[in-house]
Amino acid sequence: MSRYYKLPSPYKRNYYLIFLYVITIMVALSSFYIFTSTSTFLAYAQNLKNSTEINILFKTADTLFNQKNYDEAIPYYDKILAINASEINALNHKGISLWELHKYNEALHYFDQILTLNSSNIKALNNKGLALLGLEKNEEAIRYFDRVLSINASDVYAINNKAEALAEMGRNEEALSVIERTASDNPNDEYLQSTMAFILANMGKDDEARVYYEKALKINPNLAEILYEQELDVFNKVMGNKIME
Repeated sequence: MSRYYKLPSPYKRNYYLIFLYVITIMVALSSFYIFTSTSTFLAYAQNLKNSTEINILFKTADTLFNQKNYDEAIPYYDKILAINASEINALNHKGISLWELHKYNEALHYFDQILTLNSSNIKALNNKGLALLGLEKNEEAIRYFDRVLSINASDVYAINNKAEALAEMGRNEEALSVIERTASDNPNDEYLQSTMAFILANMGKDDEARVYYEKALKINPNLAEILYEQELDVFNKVMGNKIME
């Protein structure tokens, strides 16, 4: 008797193929699920680690910043930005630190980075304007304060800074019209009161200026420490011996 192998029927072949196909799909799906779950977990773990590290760095950086140790604070903001280059608070605080150190061009770089991420960021717009004031680019600075005021017409910082910029350019009447009402509505803001005094002194109204400087000094006895050089000269002139009281 001859021996032979019986070929599987078409039905059985299809059954085997379907079975193998299902097994292959299940293995592929399981592998994908495991890979995705592992990747998601690793990404979550890395984000958690980064977030924890950033929070620790911020605690030290902001402590130094609040103590006005700007040179020491900057390296910590750099470490934060090395982890997350888009961390807006780190960009802003590093920019302010550089501004406080009179490194205005360097400060602009960080405010510009924030504005690239969010062109309507009010803090960055105000701070960029201040950096431009430091570079004596008053007209350009005013455009940034105006951008803030187009977003929030009652922003106190933009109003004060715009008025100050105008006064430094000798446009005192215009400066007064910008700030007068806001200064009246915010009697406990030393910046507004001192800017009012600065404008009035520029207009030759020293007696009126002295009243506003005295208001500002009651709010902040260390007022002289927050004034620009030009403002400080006017303050000394108007207050005379009273500056030492």
